[in-house]
Amino acid sequence: MAFTGDEIRANRDYFAHKLRAEKQRTDVLHAVEGGPFDFVLLDTRSREAFAGGHIPGALCAPMEELEQLTPVLPKDKEIVTYCWGHD
Repeated sequence: MAFTGDEIRANRDYFAHKLRAEKQRTDVLHAVEGGPFDFVLLDTRSREAFAGGHIPGALCAPMEELEQLTPVLPKDKEIVTYCWGHD
């Protein structure tokens, strides 16, 4: 199955946008290790998990509270989120 020129351009544009919108893990780690960083780092795990340990400088922003927190987040800084799950 061959892709059309339009499909190829759409995929290229999609992934180019995605790469601009996402920070790579290593970029965040280097910024955090070098401190202070120029973005807002949100830990979206529960408050209990956050209290048990988190990246220094991160803000606690559990997923279920994000809607209420969004209006108070700075509009002039990049927002980076992190979390992890346990099954």
